[in-house]
Amino acid sequence: MKIKYKALWIEDHFDQVQASIQSIEDYLEDYGFKFEVDKKEFLDKNELDILRDKLSKYNPYDMIFFDYDLGSKETYGSDLARELRTNIFTDMIFYSGKAPNDLRKILFDSEVEGVFTVSRTDLADDSWPIIEDQIKRICDINNMRGVILDEMSKIDLKMRELYHGKYMDMSNDEKNKQVTKIKKRYENNLKNISKNIETLNNQTFPDLILNPLKTEFNIIRMRLSKICENDDLLGDKGSLKYNQDRRNKFAHNKAIYDDEKGTVSLNGFEEEYSFENFKKIRKELIELSNQIDSLKK
Repeated sequence: MKIKYKALWIEDHFDQVQASIQSIEDYLEDYGFKFEVDKKEFLDKNELDILRDKLSKYNPYDMIFFDYDLGSKETYGSDLARELRTNIFTDMIFYSGKAPNDLRKILFDSEVEGVFTVSRTDLADDSWPIIEDQIKRICDINNMRGVILDEMSKIDLKMRELYHGKYMDMSNDEKNKQVTKIKKRYENNLKNISKNIETLNNQTFPDLILNPLKTEFNIIRMRLSKICENDDLLGDKGSLKYNQDRRNKFAHNKAIYDDEKGTVSLNGFEEEYSFENFKKIRKELIELSNQIDSLKK
């Protein structure tokens, strides 16, 4: 699971559940997730076979929602659940206007196990505890490492595309200035590298091993900081630099768990992370990505 929480939703009247979809989206947003829904109004047997084969090879969904009554006397939601459950183990939420106990009996009679049942009337409120528990089960330090590294990689690409676009729109004089400044930056880097080579010995080498290189990212960030005149976002003390440093910290340090507190810290750092901290980090990454996007306007 990353920043996006992706769901497959099978329902023949989406206008009737749109409010529930929006409520779940609001819940997820508060937890630092973007809700992405693939909607399907109906699946005939051929489409169901194709979907089952496709998902058995690659399943991008965190949850599958489906209605019992799909407007067909031949195919019901329980039929979908039985077919998908043969080799797909994604969490599923089965809903209807029927009482949950009746839905559970329908699933039992169809020999379907491991599917949550909720009322259509309280679809969002009944689904959220299931989703929340799922999120809490998988949102550990290893998951957050993946989230932070993945999102910062995407932001890195956004930064490069943004700088490239602004450079291509510049006059020749402005382009020459950018090239000159980059050359100067590279020259300074070469001097620093030469200095490191001169001072490299048995005592300084351990520090070099533990110091990840960030030069390329920082060059792009610093040039954009000047072009966009946005130090709060792009400067040396801005949120982008802060998040890149955090990315490196998560990537290169061992996690230390505290079972009593229910927290985790990184070796060499005092800060402790809990589920609430991870929720806050996801929100910050979404906001950072949105701020980078706004620079294109």
